[in-house]
Amino acid sequence: MSPNHHKTMGSQLADNSPDSLLHNCVQFVVKEGIDLRGVSLPQEICDLLIQVYRETHLNSELMSESFTKFLSQFRSNNSRICSAKFADLSVTDETLESFLEEHSKTVTHLDISNCSHLTTTALQHINTILTRITDPRKLQRTVRVVEEGPVHESRVLYTKTYANGVITTTRDNCTVDENVGLITDDYGLTQAMGVFDDPDFADFKAKKIRELNGIRGFDYEGEAMAIDYSYDGAYRCATVDANNKSPICVHEGDSYKSFESFTKNMGDNRMKTLEMRTWQSSPLQSLVIGRSTHILPDYIEEDGLDDEEFSSHSHLINPLLSIRKLVIHEWNSIDTSAPYLKYLINSQMRTTLQHLDLSNGCSIDDGSPLNQLQALKTLILYNCPKLHLAINNIIKITTLRCLDISSTNDRYGHGYKHPNKQLTLIVNSLPDLTRLDISGTNLAGPRCEYIPGLVSRSDKPLEYLGLYNTANEAAYRRTIPALKVSGDATEEQILTGCEAYIDRVEFLRRTLNDLFHCFRFETNFHNVNRALDIVLVSMARHLHEKQIQIAASASLFYIVKSDEAKHKFNIKVKRLIISRLLDAMYEHRYDTTMLRNGSLTLIHFKIPSDVLFEYSRLVEILLHIVINDDDDFIQRLGPIDFSYVRPHCPAQVDGDQKTIVGDLGAIDKMLSLIDSRLQRNICDEVMETAWSTMWNVTDETPVNCERFLNQNGMDYFVSCMHSFPNSAELLRNMMGLLGNVAECEKLRPRLMNADYIDRFVELLDSESDGIEVSYNAAGILSHIASDGEYKWRQILPFDCKRDHMLDRMGAAIGRWKINSKRNINYRSFEPILRLLKSSIPSEAQYWAVWALANLTRVYSQKYCALLRDDKGLEVLEALADNESIPKTIRHLSSLTLYQYHLFLKDGHLTELENSEDMTIPDDFVRQSHR
Repeated sequence: MSPNHHKTMGSQLADNSPDSLLHNCVQFVVKEGIDLRGVSLPQEICDLLIQVYRETHLNSELMSESFTKFLSQFRSNNSRICSAKFADLSVTDETLESFLEEHSKTVTHLDISNCSHLTTTALQHINTILTRITDPRKLQRTVRVVEEGPVHESRVLYTKTYANGVITTTRDNCTVDENVGLITDDYGLTQAMGVFDDPDFADFKAKKIRELNGIRGFDYEGEAMAIDYSYDGAYRCATVDANNKSPICVHEGDSYKSFESFTKNMGDNRMKTLEMRTWQSSPLQSLVIGRSTHILPDYIEEDGLDDEEFSSHSHLINPLLSIRKLVIHEWNSIDTSAPYLKYLINSQMRTTLQHLDLSNGCSIDDGSPLNQLQALKTLILYNCPKLHLAINNIIKITTLRCLDISSTNDRYGHGYKHPNKQLTLIVNSLPDLTRLDISGTNLAGPRCEYIPGLVSRSDKPLEYLGLYNTANEAAYRRTIPALKVSGDATEEQILTGCEAYIDRVEFLRRTLNDLFHCFRFETNFHNVNRALDIVLVSMARHLHEKQIQIAASASLFYIVKSDEAKHKFNIKVKRLIISRLLDAMYEHRYDTTMLRNGSLTLIHFKIPSDVLFEYSRLVEILLHIVINDDDDFIQRLGPIDFSYVRPHCPAQVDGDQKTIVGDLGAIDKMLSLIDSRLQRNICDEVMETAWSTMWNVTDETPVNCERFLNQNGMDYFVSCMHSFPNSAELLRNMMGLLGNVAECEKLRPRLMNADYIDRFVELLDSESDGIEVSYNAAGILSHIASDGEYKWRQILPFDCKRDHMLDRMGAAIGRWKINSKRNINYRSFEPILRLLKSSIPSEAQYWAVWALANLTRVYSQKYCALLRDDKGLEVLEALADNESIPKTIRHLSSLTLYQYHLFLKDGHLTELENSEDMTIPDDFVRQSHR
């Protein structure tokens, strides 16, 4: 038995789209930790597993071993990973090394942003493992011979490259290709590339021979052996023609050296140097270091890196990686005087890099190294200082389509001395430019009706223009040559700004606040779905940013109460909203504003149907709010909201979920609240709701009833009765709870205390809250009486008269009106029907049959069906025909059967609901249900 909140279970709709079902299956696999070793998985499934793992563990403090174990399931021979999005996860150097060793030839995207466990060793792994040779048939080699004169002048004599069976020689600006076929051994390839033909490198040849002899353990001048690389990865020995002395130096323990050099002193202060680099091409196209800048050096010494691009120490990123996208954020902890950009951009990037993002980094000085990037299409320098010094070089990158020089720092953004001229220079010098962000800067020029620097784009508008927080309110100008604009002038600008800055905390916080004000003050917000997408993504990506969570949840409140939400949001959308809210409330559970926003939003959902999937977490958060003894906060929530925050929903959920509530400490927390108010002699809504909560969670849940007793719940009952005897709501809630305890046979002896019995008997005459207190007191005593006179005499003292109690109970029931409205909710009549056995005292039977007659009359739609389903009709027929029991009980039994017959016939009991008439028509013929 529990309080009746008149809530119904909504139908549990399911999103059965293929994508959703696949995602749900993958979620299950990840959460249950199902081992996938030995299973061959498509690349798309592997990438989705990584994505779901990240979503599941994004904000949890898991040990790195968990991620290592998860990754170890994927093998390059049967389950390849291409998109390694490891941002924010517990990745260690060892985990990254192991992953790269396994998937170096399949991974195209690597994101290690904000992986705090990584060190500088991680960068070494990226630079070395990805280009390591794993299949000699796919190796590539470059040989360069350089001559240096007495005054350190140097010239390249020739360069040779080998790839796919072709050697390309470049000498004196002439290039010649030679098809030599597939060569898979180190010695043979070195020979084929003509290194051994140069007498100046005879010593180098001898060195290679010594290495070969040491490895193979035989005399090279004697019988020659070759190790042939088979397709399946095994190696086998074979004798080769003695005239073709080209042994293959490839086996498990002898990998190619990635870089070798040999210098010959030619005399007269002249040096001749051979440089040879060997590698296997890597598929990596996108490297996102992001905020993991701790893997980069803290400072750069001018002499620490070699200017020669061919050198193994020439750049921070291996020049042999053909990276198209490079993202590094917040790299500030270096010597600001060092030209770090020079060493970041390597020779390979000059022709391959298309996307460079250095947001929140240090100054790029004049930006001259950027001029080398011949393929660059996107350049993001958000919040980089002193960009006005680099404009003249940035405009030389004529391939640019997207340029972002926005800033949240007025000192940086307002440093353009001639904004109109400089903006004009930018747009006129970059003919392919389609996206430009100058938010937070003064580049839009002084206040006027248009933007002077963009006049030339009037007939060719930009696809996107960032004007958020620009000087002189550029977003409000009448003429803006762009299809999409971020700003704060209109709903569209604000939404565009939120989308554009979804990964930028400072800008996003401001745009979300603007979005909130848009909802709060605009009477007709047009794009609720778009706003919802923005809010949910913002909350997911920036869980630890309290201000973003508060701003987003404030907008979410208005979204959820909108007509769009009421009519068009399906169960999938509702669940996503609830999950994001609970994430935020738990993460920032000590912030009253966040808890208020979340609580006020949650009350707009159907309880409990919409929240059952997150039941445990919801209860945990609500209990945290409950126990947070901040009365000011509680008052601000308001009575309606606060009544929701107290977990009313357990009344409509099953016993397992109520047990969860108990397991999470609900009983203990409610009693703590009650104790604190008893200490202050206060009976308020908190006190009443604490008892109501326990009433709910003990309904047909014996384990919670026992918890109540074990934690001295009866002492609090007695104290509350003594301190607040006239509080009707309090009495009703306490007696409802004790009614649940009384339904548990093994716990009833703990209620058989003379003091408790006297109080229950006293309450039989209570008119507090209609008949509720009296009804519950009679119910408790009925269940106690049902255990028989022997147990009564065995436990209770002699002067506690059972007959006196039964007489008082019968008299009280006789005073109740049959049409009394009730504030109670039964999910089963089984505890009542148990009291209608022939061995039960007639007074207890009287209470039970009166309850059935009352409930089926006043709430016929619910309880007539429940009576039928619980086999109560047969029990009532037997009572009505039993001449040995009191006439009153027989009459109430027949009355209940008549009411059921009438409901079955008419579908309602409208005429009887408000009537006190208990007459049964003479022509009523009872049908048997036995």
